[in-house]
Amino acid sequence: MHCSKEDRASRAARRREHILETSRRLFIENGFHGTGVAQIAGANGVKVGQIYRDFASKEDIIAAIARRDFLQFLDEASLNAAILTSNRAAVREWILTFTSYDEDVDGYRLMPEIMAESARNPRIAKLQEEMRDRVRAALVAALTAYVPGERREEARCDLADLIATLGSGLCQWVIMAEQGGRGHSTLCAQLRSIVERELDALERCETCDTPLSNRRIFQVTVPTCGCGMIADREFHG
Repeated sequence: MHCSKEDRASRAARRREHILETSRRLFIENGFHGTGVAQIAGANGVKVGQIYRDFASKEDIIAAIARRDFLQFLDEASLNAAILTSNRAAVREWILTFTSYDEDVDGYRLMPEIMAESARNPRIAKLQEEMRDRVRAALVAALTAYVPGERREEARCDLADLIATLGSGLCQWVIMAEQGGRGHSTLCAQLRSIVERELDALERCETCDTPLSNRRIFQVTVPTCGCGMIADREFHG
């Protein structure tokens, strides 16, 4: 039977994807260093040589999984579509996904492995840095589309850093909460409320240039101006 290049490429892509899925499960269960290429080959029902024909090393598999999971989470296609169609509601909802809980708990469990690996593996460290920069760029683009204007540029950058930090912290919390049998809905709602309040304040504030770094995200008794931007001051609670 004659097989076209497209057929062979399609089969190879499916085989690689299956290897990535199986490897991801093994990495979550055993950790990166507790999983060998022989285990990956056995779980896929192929010989070790086949794994090395698809991936040069285990490091390549780790990098491919990290990049794939990251791109699926970031969903830049949805953001770009929302920006191109001037759909502010969709842009806002994309921003708020950083404070949303994904039912795929396994994905959260893999993140500490990637962070630990980046501390000893320059290639993974570079990949993590690239992902961090890409997240920030996407958030800044989203915030610029949602609340444009040169005077708000610094505030947008500060808010992008805040949202990225909250999202990263949420990932760590989900893992610990899952281990302790705790829920996530309350915390997610609180984080979402923080980001929504900052988005609303940024949108309203046309006369105030107070950067986010000089404000508190917690409610205080007296705001600095009617726009709702909170000055850096003592607060109760």
